Amino acid sequence: MAERTTLARPYAEALFKLASETSSVARWSDVLGFYAVVMRDANLTYALGDPRLKAEQADDLLASLLDDISAQEKALLGMLRENGKLQLMPEIAALYNELRDSSEGTIEADVVSAFALQDDQVNKLAAMLKKELDRDVTINASVDPSIIGGVIIRAGDIVIDGSVAGSLKDLTSYLTR
Repeated sequence: MAERTTLARPYAEALFKLASETSSVARWSDVLGFYAVVMRDANLTYALGDPRLKAEQADDLLASLLDDISAQEKALLGMLRENGKLQLMPEIAALYNELRDSSEGTIEADVVSAFALQDDQVNKLAAMLKKELDRDVTINASVDPSIIGGVIIRAGDIVIDGSVAGSLKDLTSYLTR
């Protein structure tokens, strides 16, 4: 079976193209983000899977969750439901936002460190990544003591594992060959 990201990519690309043409990039980002969260709700997923629920009722249920839903947004939800792809909404939203960031010349970087980073460290890291990636960088910093020291950086398809735990894993792998 294809990876969820692979299945979600055509939807995200088509939506981004539509949003760009209709000057509604930010709106679609908000809608996709909302439904990405909503589709993680087990009760909603269960309700949508009920065989007694008619297609129109499922579409109305989904549409009722957002106050000012447009006809295009409702049509997207119906199409995804009909094609059995509603569960891909988190991936569609993430890929859409990557396309948006790319078009705006920005990128988000998730930085995991063993200890909380100081503001000056975050700023230096953002400057270094901006130089390397040739984009404005927004840092999302988090702490994970299990990496022992160093940082793990994820920016788009790039992963830099500069953690002590990662180095120890690499060393162990090398020594056991």
